[in-house]
This record gives sequence, structure tokens and C-alpha cells, in this order.
Amino acid sequence: MSNTKKVAFNTLIQLVGKLITAATSVLVIAYLARYLGIAGYGDYATIFAYLGVFGVFVDLGLFVTTVREIAKDPDKERSILGNMLGLRIVLGLIIFTLAYFVALTLPYPSLVKTGILIGAISHFIMSLNQVPLSSFQAKLTMQKATFSDIVGRLVLLGLVIWFILAQLGFLYLVAAVTIGNIVVFASNMLMFEVYARVWPLFNLAVWKNLLITALPMGVVIILATIYFRIDTVMLSVMKGSFDVGVYSAPYKILEVFLAVPSIFMSSVLPIITKALASSADGAKNIFRRSFDFLSIMALPLIAGTVVLATPVMVLVAGSEFALSGPVLKILILALGASFLNGALIYTVIAANQQKRLILPYVIAVVFNIVANFIVIPQYSYFGAAATTVVTELIVLMSSLYIVSKYLKLSPNWKVFGKALMASIIMGVVAFYLNLHVVWVVLIAIGVYATLLLITKTISKRDLAIIFSRNNNQ
Repeated sequence: MSNTKKVAFNTLIQLVGKLITAATSVLVIAYLARYLGIAGYGDYATIFAYLGVFGVFVDLGLFVTTVREIAKDPDKERSILGNMLGLRIVLGLIIFTLAYFVALTLPYPSLVKTGILIGAISHFIMSLNQVPLSSFQAKLTMQKATFSDIVGRLVLLGLVIWFILAQLGFLYLVAAVTIGNIVVFASNMLMFEVYARVWPLFNLAVWKNLLITALPMGVVIILATIYFRIDTVMLSVMKGSFDVGVYSAPYKILEVFLAVPSIFMSSVLPIITKALASSADGAKNIFRRSFDFLSIMALPLIAGTVVLATPVMVLVAGSEFALSGPVLKILILALGASFLNGALIYTVIAANQQKRLILPYVIAVVFNIVANFIVIPQYSYFGAAATTVVTELIVLMSSLYIVSKYLKLSPNWKVFGKALMASIIMGVVAFYLNLHVVWVVLIAIGVYATLLLITKTISKRDLAIIFSRNNNQ
């Protein structure tokens, strides 16, 4: 199977799985939002946003580094993964214990503090889950992880419905996430150990080498997570649960879509890493196809959400969350920038040039924190949303500059332009349709797909690469 076909198949499998997990995630959001209300959902979101800030210090860029190291030297896989497992166990215990004790000093209700303790177990388990995932990703066998994700999400959805019907309360709903993540980890480890039994290893010399290799990327990931999560934490401290609820409901919906660039570019990473080392033309082709794909995905999401934001929020979370519609209209611009940035960031990582990302991310984090301190007191969730958009644009422009100057790569703006035109037309059609939001979405998707074919933004050859079993190009 060719590299292009492998990436297409690996990505397609994950995207199909993501459609299923996205549907279950939306249902989970719907049940939680209606049961907890805006303030209760705000407390729920605060717990996981807070833990997300700490959780990034467990990863430190180790996942991407592991994928790259296994791709370069498959014979050392068991040693790399065993030491990665041992390192993550130690880091996770230290970081999440610290997270809980820091939470005790913050002005959160006792319910939230207890929820942070329960949620910390969930985050610890998912940090360990990166070990089998890194092996699956390096070998482009992510269908295994996709299966586990589907099972885990279905378990989570079932538990949420059960706990709500039984009126068991807030903490049980937090615990449902932990149980679901334990199921995901157990499933991945069972499939992983069929061919490679891995035990925790504690070789400090290997740990040191892994951390040194991962550090530049780790710094970038830490900074990215801070500006991605800190606005919710700042809202929780400066405004309270209600404002966090209004802000976090649309944010959570967008997180479902944020997995798309990560899934796709994680599949591309091993391929473009090899191409950058051997073929300038090959690397250029892979980069442009990646940017094209993410552009084609991002632009209609922006156009459609701008038109349908409030009906979507009401459909998903209930009429109480109509307040979140205007926030979603703003945040969708950040999602679009994040999609495009995915192709750029992963290409920089593949070229082992991630050190160049540190300064732009430092600037983005400083801007984000300072801007939020200024705008949240007066503009609350609207200010936080606008700050998020500007921050993403800062990172996007910086990444474009780095890829252009140091890697001599540039996107194919012709495809971007065609996708933009098709998205605008689709948005206009959606605006004038006086139908239920579900029908509007389905018609809009049909209009957009038709326009892509008419304008040859997507060719028959592209479709053949994805769906043909015998294509070897």
C-alpha cells in the first residue's frame, strides 16, 4: 500500500470513528447541559479545563516524540514504549497530586474541588493511554484506537444517561468520564499487548534522552494548552460558573471538531518526516495536500456555524443555552485558524524545527493572558472568545512564516480560494433556508460537496486515492 493510500485509509478510518464518537459526545453534552443547567455545566467544564492545564505537563511533547522515534527506529519500539510508560506513571502521579492540592487553595466550591480529585484519575489514565496510541500511530494502525474510543464513548454515554435517570448527582457524572477513559485504556492495552507486551521501565538515561528530545515540542504544547484552557479557568475565577457555562458549551462542541486536524496530521507525520529527509518535491506535495484537506474541512465549518450558531446551540444544549450562540459564532473563527495551523505545526515538527515555534507561542500566551485580564471583567465570555480568535491568528501567521522561510514550503492558495468560494455560497444558501436546522445542515453539506466537484477542488483522482483498494500511486 502506498504512503498516500496509507494516510488516506488511516485518516478515513479515524474520521468514521470520530463521526461516531462525535455523535456520542454531542449527546453527552446535550444530557449534561440540560440536567446541570448553565451554572452546573460551568462547574463541570471548570474541572476539566483546570486539569487540562496540568495534564499537559505530563505529556511534554512525549507523544509526538515517541511516534517519530519509533518511525525512525522500529527495532527499539519496546524499549522506547516501556520507558515512556514508566516515565508517564511517575510524571502523572506527581503532576495530578499537585493539581489537587493547588485546587484546594482556589476559591472553588467544595463540589468542584472533589470533582477535580475524581477527574485527576481520568487524566492520569489518559496520559498512560498515550503509550499504546503512539505505537498505533507510528504503524498507521489507528483503527485499533478508533475501536477503543467508540467503546469508551458509548460506555460514557450509557453511564451519563443512567446516572441522570437515577438522579445520582454531579460527582457521579464526573466519575462517568473516568470510567469511560479506563475502558478506553484497557481496550487499547489489550490490543497492543497481543503483539508487544510492554512493562514500565525506569531507565533514567533513556528518560533523559526522551525528555531532551521532547522538550522543545513540550514547551510548545504547554504554551498552546495554556492559551487554549486558561480563558476558562480565568472566567471561573473572575466571573463564576454561569459565565463559564455559557462559554464552555460552544467550546466543548468545537473540541469535537478539533480532533480532525490532529487525527489527519498524526497520520501524515511519519510520512512527511521521511519525505523531508529524502525528497523536497515529495515533502512539498504532502504538505500541500495536507493544507488543502484541512482548508476544505475548515472553511465550510466556519461559514455554516456563523449562519446556524444559535439554532445549533439550542438543538444540542437546550433553549437555556441560546445565550451561547453568539459566542459560538466568534469561536468558530478560532477553530478555522486551528485547522489550518495543524498542517503547519506538524510539518515543523516533522522537520525537527519545533524550537522555532517557542517564541511565537510565548507571544501568544502572554497576549492571551494579558488580554483576558483586560477584557473578561468588562466583556466576560465575549471578551474571552475574541481573545481566543486573535491568539489563534497570531499562531497561524507565525507558523506560516516559519514554514515559508525555513522549510521553503507554501500552501496551494488556489485550492483554498475555491473552497472559500464554495463555503460562502453554501452559507448564503443555508441563511435563506427556512427549515429545521438538521435539514439545513444536510442540504448545506450537499451544496458544498457539489460545488467542490464542479470547481474541481476535489478531483475524481482524489476520490480514487481514498476509496480505491488497488490504487498504488
